[in-house]
Order: sequence, then C-alpha cells, then structure tokens
Amino acid sequence: VATLAGWSHVMLVANTVPAKSVKELVAYAKANPGKVTFGYGLGTSPQIVGKSFELAAGLDLINVPYKGGEQVRVDLLGGRIHINFAPVSNALPMIQDGKVRALAVTSAARDPELPDVPTFKEQGFPEVGFDPDVWQAIVAPLGTPAPVVAKLNAEINAALRSDEVQATFKKLRFQPMISTPGEFGKLMAAQAKRWPPIIKAAGLTGQ
Repeated sequence: VATLAGWSHVMLVANTVPAKSVKELVAYAKANPGKVTFGYGLGTSPQIVGKSFELAAGLDLINVPYKGGEQVRVDLLGGRIHINFAPVSNALPMIQDGKVRALAVTSAARDPELPDVPTFKEQGFPEVGFDPDVWQAIVAPLGTPAPVVAKLNAEINAALRSDEVQATFKKLRFQPMISTPGEFGKLMAAQAKRWPPIIKAAGLTGQ
C-alpha cells in the first residue's frame, strides 16, 4: 500500500581500535586475524548490515551475538567489542561525546548530524547498506481492490507530508518514505534479491 519510514546505520569502532577509516579497519583486521570482534544483537538489522560489510571486505571477523543492542554498546565502550553497527539515532550521543569512533554511514549521502563521517560508497564499499537499510510500510491482503489501495496510499502520504509527522520523524531521526504502491513494489523486489544471500551467510533462519 505505502511505505512509511526508514533509517540507516553507522559503523562504530571502539577507541582501542587504531583505524580512522573503513580501509584502515579492513587492513587492521587482516593484519590481526582472529582478534577483531563484531558484536550485534542476534537477529537484528545491525547483524545483517554488519555481515554485508564483512562479506564485501573479505573479512573473517569474530562474530559475537548478544540478546540486544544495548549490551553490545556497553561492551563497545569498554573495548571488549571492536565493531558494531547501530542506527544513527542510537549512536549519536556516544559519537558526540567521543566515547566511540564513527567510520562510515550506510546511507547514500552523509548524515547531517555527522557531516565529517563519509559513506561506505565514498570509501569504496558501495555494496554495504541499502538506502535505507531498515524500513516500515503498510500492506494489504492480496486482492484488495485497487481503488481502496489508492485511497489508503493517498491518505498515508498526506499524513507523511504533514508538519506534525515531519517534526516527529525528525526527532526520531526517521526518513519519511513517500511512494506509490508501484514504487513500493519495486523496493520490495530489489530488497528481496539483495538480502537473502547475506542472511544466509549470517546463519539466520526463519522460525
């Protein structure tokens, strides 16, 4: 029916890691095999995005699953985990306080709140991320009449354009996603091709 909102991720490294760029991190990981750890909440989007980086860079990181992202970030601050991916909204305070280092954002353009942090594409890794990495949307049962779908889409898009929703999304650091049903279908088709190989490589399975 319609897309609603999306968001992207930022790659974080502990301050104990000497790398100042993605390429330096890759070189550091390859020079220290079996020593660099990647922490994530099990079954979360940071795990999938991080795995896409690991595959694109040809790395074999020590994967450390957690029950949730908060504990990962605690261990990242303590230097017990070296790499983590997080939504920009969650990571921004730590970055601004200098508690962790941000090396790249997965979005197509630099984040306005992190203007000095380049994208993965800028650093030679266009395979990492999908703008946006995570999105929310509304679907209807197969066979729903086209006029109903069109009406719902128009009303949802009107709400997304409202000042109130725009202000709320800005606070949450969500990216409003306004689309037609056809454009939403193309997005789903593109992501259905992109993510399964990465999910398989991450060892995730459906319940």
